[in-house]
This record gives sequence, C-alpha cells and structure tokens, in this order.
Amino acid sequence: MGKRIFSLLLWGLAAVFIMQTCFAPDDKGQGTSMANQRTWFESFETPPPADYPLILENEFVYSQWSATGASCGAVYLKKFNEQMHVDNATEHGMKIFDAKWSDGNVPASGVSDHSIYYRRRDAFRLIESSSNGLVTSTNPDNNTRPNLDSLTWDVTTLDNGLLFTYVSENGVELTKKVVLGDGYHFDATIGATFREQELLGQSVELEIGTGGGLYIEDDQFYPNPYIGVAVLDHGVLDDIDFANPSGDLDGISRDVTESWKAPNIPFVVEGSKYFISAIRVTDTNGFQGAKYETLIDQSHPDFTGLAGSTLNPDAAYWLRASVNGSFSLEPAMLNSTDDISLQWYIGPKDSDILSEDTYGSMSELINYADYERSFFYRIFFTSSIAPAILWLLQMFYGLVGNYGIAIILLTVLVKAAVFPIMRTSQLKMATYQAKMAVVKPQLDAINKKYADDPQKKNQATMEIYKKHRLSPPIGGCLPMFLQMPIFIGLFQALRSSILLRHEPFFGWIDDLSQPDSFIDFGGPLVDFPLLSSMTTLNILPIIMVVLWVYHQRSMPKPTDPQQAQMHKMMMMMPIIFGFVLYNYAAGLSLYMIISSLIGIFEQKVIRKRWPVPTADELKKTSSFTK
Repeated sequence: MGKRIFSLLLWGLAAVFIMQTCFAPDDKGQGTSMANQRTWFESFETPPPADYPLILENEFVYSQWSATGASCGAVYLKKFNEQMHVDNATEHGMKIFDAKWSDGNVPASGVSDHSIYYRRRDAFRLIESSSNGLVTSTNPDNNTRPNLDSLTWDVTTLDNGLLFTYVSENGVELTKKVVLGDGYHFDATIGATFREQELLGQSVELEIGTGGGLYIEDDQFYPNPYIGVAVLDHGVLDDIDFANPSGDLDGISRDVTESWKAPNIPFVVEGSKYFISAIRVTDTNGFQGAKYETLIDQSHPDFTGLAGSTLNPDAAYWLRASVNGSFSLEPAMLNSTDDISLQWYIGPKDSDILSEDTYGSMSELINYADYERSFFYRIFFTSSIAPAILWLLQMFYGLVGNYGIAIILLTVLVKAAVFPIMRTSQLKMATYQAKMAVVKPQLDAINKKYADDPQKKNQATMEIYKKHRLSPPIGGCLPMFLQMPIFIGLFQALRSSILLRHEPFFGWIDDLSQPDSFIDFGGPLVDFPLLSSMTTLNILPIIMVVLWVYHQRSMPKPTDPQQAQMHKMMMMMPIIFGFVLYNYAAGLSLYMIISSLIGIFEQKVIRKRWPVPTADELKKTSSFTK
C-alpha cells in the first residue's frame, strides 16, 4: 500500500512539474515608478538604416553593421545553416538575429507622445540615459531627443573590427571599438573624452542593449524568449534574475521595465531555447544597473503592421524583449578618456563553447537558465544530473553516431544500474508483505476489540509490530525515487540542449528535440483542452502510452480493496501523461518506450527465471514464523 501511494505521489509530482513547463510564467513585470521613468521620448526624425553595409565575419559568424547608430542589424551563424529550416537558411548561414524581427513602433504623427513608441532596436545598441542630455539635447517643444542609435558615426576599418567615433556639439567625444574574435563573440571598448573644460566633473550615463531580435523557436515546453540579469555576491555569481515578456504591456513602461539595484552585474542576456545574446563587462565588477524593454514581435500572427495609435498595447504580439546594461563614463581630465571593456557573445547555448576561461561567470548561464530556474529542478539535483546525462549521450553518440541509439543505450545503462537496488527492494517488500499477512488476523482482532479506544488500539498494535519486528522497508520505494531525478534531468536536458537539435533517429523521426510528427494536420483537430494542441499525428507518444498501460496491466493485481482502487488510479496516469507529453521531444518518448520494454522484459522473463519469493513461500520458512 505504502509503495503504491509513494508511486502515485511521484507521478503526481512529475505531472505538476510537467504542467508548469507547458505554460510560460505570467511575467508582466512589476511596473515602473516615476523615479525610473525617462523624462523624454525618442525622436523619429532620422529613419533607421535601410541596410547594414559594414561586415565583420569569421568562420563562425557573419554580421552586418551600420554607421547610423554604430550598431548591428543582423547576425548569421555559418555552422548552423545545414541544420536549419529552409525559411531561415541564407547564403551567409542561419540568421540568428535580425533587428527587423522586432522593428520599431513609429507614431503616425512622427512625434512620440507616449512610451509605447520606439525606434528600431539594433543589437549592441548604445543608448544615452543621462537625464541632462550630455551628448544629445532634448527638444523643449515636443520633449523628444535623438538617441545615439539615430546619429551618424564616423567609421574606421580595423583588422576584423570597426571603430565608431562621434563628437557632439558641446565637445563630448564617444568611441565604440568592436572587434570580432575567433569564436562567437565580439570584444568591444566604449570610451568618452571631454574636449571642453566645462564638461569636467560630469558623467556620461550610457546603456548597451541586446536588441530583442534573437531567433525564437516556438516550444510550449520552453518559454522563450527570456531576458536575464546576473547578480554578483562578494565577487561570485550568486543568481540570475529571469523574466519572460508577456503578451501585453500591463504596467510596463516602454523606457524602463525592470531595474536591478545590485551594484555589480557581470552580464545581461537575451535568450531563446538554443541561442543567446549576452553582454558582459570584462574589466570591472560589472554594470551599475540593468533595464529591459518589451517589444513587438513582427512575426506574430496578430501583428498587422498598422502604425500609430491603431496598435493595441494589450495585444499578444508584444512578445520580444531587449535587456540593457547601464554604466557611466567620467573622464578625470581634459582630453583624457574613460572607457569600459565589454564582450558580446551571440551564438549557441553550448556548454562546450561557453568556457569559464573565455567567458567568465557567463559560463554558468546554462545551469541557471535551464537547470535551476524551478524548485523541481533544485530538489531533484537537475543541475548535476542533466549535464551528466548529456555527457553520457555524447559518449554513446561518439560510439554509434546516432543520438536515438545513444538514448537507447543510456536507457539500458540506467535500468541496469537501478536493477540491483530494485531487486533488493522487491525482496524486502515481499518479506514485509509476508509478515503483514501473518499478523493480519491479530491486527484485525485488535481493531475489533479496541474499536472505541484508539489509544489502547495503537498501543496493542505497536506491541505486535515490535514483537514481529515489523516496519516498512526504507528502501522499498528507492528505485522509483532514484529514477525520478533521472526522468526530470532527461526531460530538461532534451528540451533545452542544443546537442539534440535537428538530430535524426530513423525514418520520419528527423529531429529528436521535437515531436516526431508523422502526419501534419495543418491545425488542431478539436478545440478542446489538451486536444487542441494536437496539430500533428505523433506515433512515439502513442506507442509509449500503449506500453505503459500494458506494463501496468501485466503487474499483479492487489487483492486489498484500497490497493485495488490505487491500482486503478495508477492505470490512468500513463494516459494523462500521454496527453501532456504528446507534443514533447521525440527523444523523451523514445526513452520511455525503451524503459517500458525493459520493464516488460523484466516482468515476463527475468522474474520467471529469478522469481521474487511470494508471501506464502516466505511464511513457510522457520526464521519467518518465529
């Protein structure tokens, strides 16, 4: 009885965990106080760049930049082009960032009077947040100000780099040096020089932003995009605050949506399921603050492209976000330069690439983003188990060259490792059940005799338990408990690791990180909860449920009425899980199918050749009947 209750509890816990992952959290922000509101609006006098003619590229990255704004309009990843869907494959590689995916919201009048309007957000975009407008001044007639992304900068070409320079009318010289490194990152230096004496003692308040145009792969099990702000504690990464943009602007300012007050922020990140755009400070403790903006998703079906007030601020297409790290520059002397060194990584969310030597504390991003964002992950040690599972998968993949077969080998390894513990727990449970069968008549008599006296009934029952040394085996449910962290770890690893992205198994299963999609219905068959998400015929989840049910039915049916009722409830769990996991990664269905087949093999073959003693057999032993 206890084992079945514990099993049902674990099933229920897993169900709650999975249901939580199916729906993005309702992160609508906490609003913005007037103290954080900017007192001016963006000017739209200068249109955004028509193209981005300045090119920086290496063997991994192809990027396009413009002198207008000194920022990046598009980034392509060369190594991912063959694995991408046709609509995102280009001659330069897979397009990972496009500023036009979250293009600006320009007012019909051409003059902004509300924070809902904004210019196009390029990547690695520099913003002046100084209230006094030290570089650019505010127009008192309409309270607008041209920001740094609308200015035309002078450009000098460097060795695989660009040097942008802008000198304001009052003598503030800004420089932005960007050099593409050997991998997926750009090294940058931003400096400020005062050319006029009256500027000394003042500071240039700046922000650097990710842009909001990162490529997104829709997945109901992985809420993306997201933004994150890392927080240091005594020089060590303590946490990353994450948020997902909601489908409306409920209480969210266009200028400032959230502000973290930690004095040292090592990096900010805009992320999706498989890719990230992260900016970190490399020469100091970090940014002085961070802010993010919710932006329009131009690709959302609800977006019509209508300009001005016709845009609904509560509509569902406000689903992108840009995050900015803030800092200040204050030259100490005339013609001297105060600068900050930054690193911008835009590429795959791959732990093999994001090493600590190259990217510092940013190397811990995957653990925080994928394995520690939920209470369930932490209690099941997902941050340790998921990487271990991926390491084993990579090892098996190196041997067989197919991740589907690697998952099968991993399943066999897990079941083999758990089998000795399971066998021991089965023997202990059988012994316990046999003892209970012996003392059941005595317990029934006690229950009848002391029906009206609970205290005496408990006392007499404890004497029976003590006499026969009766106690439920501690390890009876251990095999199920050990498998639960593996299930959670595998669940999370399969839904977030780029290793399985577009990796085929055989036949129609061409992507183990997605449903197997044997037939595409072109839309939901039925408008009903759970069923409305079934837009394709997925074969593996159906096989998984059939095997689960068969495995459950092949197990001995309990004779006790309460246990029989519990058994019926357990029979429903595979069916419920089948609906919940219907659109999950094919790799998880494959794992569960092989796990069920091994369980059936154990039930039908191993237990016949090496049976667990029954209660009647144990009752006949002299040691037991004492």
